Amino acid sequence: MSAGVALRLLALGVAAVLPGCIGSNVINAEQRMAALAEPVFVPAGALQLEGLYASVDVQGEVAAQLRKVYYVFLPDGSYTGAALVDSGGTLAFQTLTGRFAVTAAGLALDGAEPVPLLAAGELLRIEAPGGALVLRREVLR
Repeated sequence: MSAGVALRLLALGVAAVLPGCIGSNVINAEQRMAALAEPVFVPAGALQLEGLYASVDVQGEVAAQLRKVYYVFLPDGSYTGAALVDSGGTLAFQTLTGRFAVTAAGLALDGAEPVPLLAAGELLRIEAPGGALVLRREVLR
C-alpha cells in the first residue's frame, strides 16, 4: 500500500493509550488497575470536532508506514492533516486538505461515506478499512 493510500485510508476513517505513571504510595492497587484500564470509546455522535488533534496510536496495516498523524479541524468545515510516513526507511511528511462533516454515522471527509468516529474523553478513534487512528486533542497556539 502506498503512503498516500495509507494516509487517505485514515483520512477516510486508530487503542490503548498509556497513562502517566502514578506512584504506588499515592493510590491503592485497585485504583492503579483502574488507571491502567483502556479507554472506553463510544460513538461520538454529532461532536463539535474543531481543533488540533495528534495521534497517540496507529493500528492495522497502515501502522507499517504511518508514524505520527496530525489533523486540524476548523469551524468552517475544512480540515488539514499531516502524516509522518515511513517509506522504505525514509521519513517524510505528507499533507492533506479538504472538507469534513461529523454526523451520527461518523466522520465524512471530502464527501465520502462516513466512517466510525468514537470518543473517550479527550481521545478520538477513527476507524477505517486498513486501520484505526487514536487521536488526542492538543492545544493550538
